[in-house]
Amino acid sequence: MTIQLIIFSIVCLSLICIITMFRKLSSQQKSGKRSFQENFKLAFTGIFAFIADTLGVGSFPVIIALSKIFGTFEDNELPAVTNGAQVIPGALEALFFIQVIHVDLTTLLTLVAGTCIGGILGGNIITRLSKQKIRLAMIICFTGIVTLLIYKQCAIATPSHDITALHSWKLYLGFIAMIVCGSLTSVGIGLFAMVQAVLFLMHLSPAVAFPIMTVAGAMQQPLTTLVFLKQDKIPLKKTLYLSLFGCLGVFLTLPIVTHLQQKWLHLLLLVIMIYNVVSITTTYFQNKKLLHALPTA
Repeated sequence: MTIQLIIFSIVCLSLICIITMFRKLSSQQKSGKRSFQENFKLAFTGIFAFIADTLGVGSFPVIIALSKIFGTFEDNELPAVTNGAQVIPGALEALFFIQVIHVDLTTLLTLVAGTCIGGILGGNIITRLSKQKIRLAMIICFTGIVTLLIYKQCAIATPSHDITALHSWKLYLGFIAMIVCGSLTSVGIGLFAMVQAVLFLMHLSPAVAFPIMTVAGAMQQPLTTLVFLKQDKIPLKKTLYLSLFGCLGVFLTLPIVTHLQQKWLHLLLLVIMIYNVVSITTTYFQNKKLLHALPTA
């Protein structure tokens, strides 16, 4: 019964967010027609990002990396785009994994609740930040995740990661950690990498990561996106185009996801994260230098 309630909640939240997005889109002034090249870049980004997302790497770092390469989005648009694009394909992933992989329901519901609270809090904060502050927040968060991933890759003797549920103080600590994770998605930091880091540090089995992080994302990202929609901070037409091609990436990947080794996926995520840190840091200091060069009134 609880699983059915979770599925119902995911579907309802996603539908509310999608309907709001299309209603906002219909009320916006029509923008100029995009070229075939621009549409191709968005379609490629959507498919590739959500192949990575379904594999557990996460779509956020891939969307940000390809956006820097293709120039498809402004830096200050990325937090809203990464959350908004995740709504439809993220719901598909969650509905798949929650039925395929068993997870302790108390642990699942507690961690998901923390993520949703963080998503709402973070969404209200990030809409008030400037481009440079968003870049700085992304640099700090990405660097922290890269550090955790390097530790995970280099760890020689690690405790057994076969626990499938959290209890007592670990459950409360996990709840607090997921509030932080949920709030950080509002600056364009992917939830999947952070959730995997939290579960790893708590010695939870990697198998339970998929249902926890996909359900958490499917519940949190519509809430965060609704905050961005209220603040008119999301380029809807491009985000929805990205999202629809993301669904294709999900469907292409689901048949093979359970057969891949997590070690190589984490290594790929590490490479993408390092690229994002370097790219965003370069942009941050270039703009800082430019601002200092401007004459003061």
